[in-house]
Amino acid sequence: MLQVTADAFSGLPNPTWTVDADEARYLLQEISQNRSVVAAVNEGFQGLGYRGIIVESLTDNIANKYDLPASFRVGHTADQKNLEIAERILRNMQQAAALENAVHTVLNRELQRLGSREETSEPDRAPQSMPQGGGPDSDVGCTIEIGAFNPGFWNDPAYIGRNNCYNYASNRRTNTFAQPGRATGHQANVMACGDVTNGALSDGLHRRFQCFPDSEKPRWLMALVVAPGYDYHWYRKQKEGFWGHKPGGTAAKNTDNNSAVVWNPETAARAPYSDFCGYFYACKSQRIN
Repeated sequence: MLQVTADAFSGLPNPTWTVDADEARYLLQEISQNRSVVAAVNEGFQGLGYRGIIVESLTDNIANKYDLPASFRVGHTADQKNLEIAERILRNMQQAAALENAVHTVLNRELQRLGSREETSEPDRAPQSMPQGGGPDSDVGCTIEIGAFNPGFWNDPAYIGRNNCYNYASNRRTNTFAQPGRATGHQANVMACGDVTNGALSDGLHRRFQCFPDSEKPRWLMALVVAPGYDYHWYRKQKEGFWGHKPGGTAAKNTDNNSAVVWNPETAARAPYSDFCGYFYACKSQRIN
């Protein structure tokens, strides 16, 4: 048996599907005959949006039988065979109810964008520059803490897959792939700015400029974006002036989908997370799970 994971989310857990023996044999046979589609799990695009499909053996011999690694990535490049394999896996996940119809639609759209993203480095926002006053760097009237960028804390193999963007932005490594509102019974069911915001506020966050007292140190500045109907993503302001973030179970970074440093989350390349929802403060008493 196999488990396949659509590696595409930042905030929500990635959709997974357990493949039965017959389908597993068919899939592995096709992949083994097209070895160029196989990549290591940590290879390929690691930003926001669709990153490919991870295939993992659930038994100790099935992948070896086809001379394949126990886990690998496919569907991560725009060549025809990779796209064909990814499209069929996603369609089967949808038919098995492992993938919601709306998410399937978004992922199919992202597959079609894969080629242009590779060719053009996804110029979906204007080039960034370091902000000069105002914008994401103006916190008039509120005192906050700003920590130095420390990706190694998040990218340790023991923790990287167990913490997401909400963990990173809140600076809390809970190892629970934390969800806004889950700790307080108000987790969002709809991926929209208002719903995700309400979940985060119920955890104890404040909107920007609604100050916390010193007793709530550390108070981190966070930014929220949403891919409507699909997923959400958070950033955190860093001492160096840029913003750090962690796309789902991938590595923490300070760059966007164009590999440019994130000086302003409002203008960063972040497709398909098109909706900018605003800035927030985390605090010591924040509940997060």
